[in-house]
This record gives sequence, C-alpha cells and structure tokens, in this order.
Amino acid sequence: MSESDDTSSGYKRPPQGSRFQKGQSGNSKGRPKGSRNLKTAIEAIMNKRVAIRENGEPREVSGQDALLLSLFEKALRGDVKATIQFLTMLMKTGAGDEPPSELDDDQDKDSEIFEDLIRRYARPNQGDQDS
Repeated sequence: MSESDDTSSGYKRPPQGSRFQKGQSGNSKGRPKGSRNLKTAIEAIMNKRVAIRENGEPREVSGQDALLLSLFEKALRGDVKATIQFLTMLMKTGAGDEPPSELDDDQDKDSEIFEDLIRRYARPNQGDQDS
C-alpha cells in the first residue's frame, strides 16, 4: 500500500482532516463507564434484602419475595386484581402444577371456581368481541 492510498478519500474513506484522531471516541459524551441499564437496576433492587415482620418475628427476605408475599396477602384478603395477577403468574411459571395427592369435594369445588375465575378475568377483551 502506498502513501498516496492513505490520504485518498472516497467510498468508506472520509477525508484525512475529518477522521477521528487516534484515541478519540466518536461519541465522547456517551454512556459513562459503570452506569447500569434499567434491567440491571431492577435486578439489584429485587435482590436487595428487606426487613419484614412475619407472625410478629422480624425476618429478612429479598425484595422479590417481599413483593410476592405482599401480593399474596392482598389476594387472600379478597383483592380480585391481586388474585388474578397471582394466579396468572402461577400459570406462566408452571408453579403448583403438581396435583395434590388426595382431593376432597371442597378442593374440587375450589379448583373449579378458580378455573372459572381465570377463564373470565385472566384474558380481558376476548369476550367483549361477541357483544
């Protein structure tokens, strides 16, 4: 390669004067080193230990566990939206797929009620199209 080739400009070869200097970035004010994206920040918060009181006893759990416990308690108190959210998460994760070893009549009725609730509320706007 001759010296004249280094100074030539054209396709994919900007003029020598407008090229980046050695050691200089094209985006000098870009993302600072060490900064975290949203996913990393959320993961850090969810893994952070949080103090809670369960049955009168102080206990430390992860933020994720605290959030799920809070949602579960709201569902138990009768909050329909919390119940739907919690059951939807159960279905998506496949948790609780193992059937109980012995079902009595009350548990059969409960599972029928939950399945009906999920059918009606977990997928909104599907039944609205018929009306």
